[in-house]
Amino acid sequence: MLSCFPRHTTLGKYDRDLKWRTGVELVPIHCSSSNGFKITKFALEEAYQEAQKLSFNVKGVFITNPSNPLGTTMSHVELITFVVAKKIHLISDEIFSGTVFENPSFISIIEAVINRKLEKIDLWSRVHIVYSLSKDFSIPGFRVGMIYSNNERVVSTTTKMSSYGLISSQT
Repeated sequence: MLSCFPRHTTLGKYDRDLKWRTGVELVPIHCSSSNGFKITKFALEEAYQEAQKLSFNVKGVFITNPSNPLGTTMSHVELITFVVAKKIHLISDEIFSGTVFENPSFISIIEAVINRKLEKIDLWSRVHIVYSLSKDFSIPGFRVGMIYSNNERVVSTTTKMSSYGLISSQT
C-alpha cells in the first residue's frame, strides 16, 4: 500500500494497525514542502517503483484528504489517473472534510470520480472512503465512523468486522 509521507505523527498508528491486523506494508509517497506537500505523478511513480523493488504487490493508495496536519486539499487528477492506470484501490480518509474553510474547497474523492464520469468503469469498485464523527464534530472520545464503498466484498467484510454497541442513557 502506498501512503503519503510526511504525515501527522499519530498517523503512525496506521502503520502499526495495518501491519498487525493485515500484514500490509506501507511504502511512503514522499511529498515535499516545495509544492505544499501535494501528491505528484512523480512521487506516486517513485513510490510504486520502490515497492516493486521490494517485491511488494501494490494493491492501493491510502491518502488523508484533506491532509493532516496541514489541512491542504488536493488535486485528484494525477491520483485518479495513476490508480486507473495501475488498476489498484484508492482509500481516502476524509476525517477532516468538514474543516476546510479556504479555497480550494474540499472535494471528496468519490465526487472527483463522478465529475470525471468514471463511475461506469471498474474504478468505481476500487474507491473507498473512511470517515469518523470525532474530528469534525469535536467529540474525540466518540468512536463512530463509516466506510463508503461500492465494492461488495469490502462492504461484506467490514460488516462482519463491525462491532455494535448500545449507548446507555439515563432513564
